[in-house]
Amino acid sequence: MRKLIVHGAWLVAVAASVAGCGPATASSTSGSPTPSSSATAQPSGASTAAANPSTAPSSVPSGPQYPTGTSSASTSALSAAGGLLGLLPIPGSANAWTTNTNAPMGLDAFIKQVYDADSEAAEKSLYTQRGFVSGAYEGWFNADGSQQSVAIARFATASGATYAFGDLSGSFSQQPAPSTVFTDSADSAVGTTDPTLDSEGNAFVNITAHVGDYLVAVQEFSAKTPDPGAAKALLLEQVEGLKADS
Repeated sequence: MRKLIVHGAWLVAVAASVAGCGPATASSTSGSPTPSSSATAQPSGASTAAANPSTAPSSVPSGPQYPTGTSSASTSALSAAGGLLGLLPIPGSANAWTTNTNAPMGLDAFIKQVYDADSEAAEKSLYTQRGFVSGAYEGWFNADGSQQSVAIARFATASGATYAFGDLSGSFSQQPAPSTVFTDSADSAVGTTDPTLDSEGNAFVNITAHVGDYLVAVQEFSAKTPDPGAAKALLLEQVEGLKADS
């Protein structure tokens, strides 16, 4: 996802993680959480495509986000057994990103993974105000060369997740053309597609939803024309999984 993933920042961070970014946000003078009024960064997970090629290389470099060349079965088992805030298991036919931690993430680690460097300070402040408790993140290469990632943030209360969702989803409409915004009534999700190819030849789909005290964001990128269908399906499956666990 460029660093999932948009506050332009959210997308940028994940993409950088893969290919991601975070928004410029604001808080009330009283210290209570308030949605950002100027989220312009891209969501993490969509940013640095350079950190993650669109297709699996024949020889795997040591850098982040390259496929391991092995089945993700062990990673999937960790996800299913350890919970990781309810993250879905990585598809058995996919190759996990080498930067996956397979462990719950604290505030610093989550923000660094999901948002670009320019957005980290502002996002860390907002997430603290909103009662961030824990985060989880994973990404993978699909057999067709496309990539997907899921980021989950858990807050102390449902209102924290609601504010975070409003901030992130609101930033989607601030993305310049040819980006377009779409919704999914199945889980009240909001997303954006951008057919513009980045330096690595990737186009992006970003979508987010919230359920209870969780914020969930999915990013998908590939060299093909963006199709929100797969991202919608992945997000809905993740949201339903969190509902079942609650």
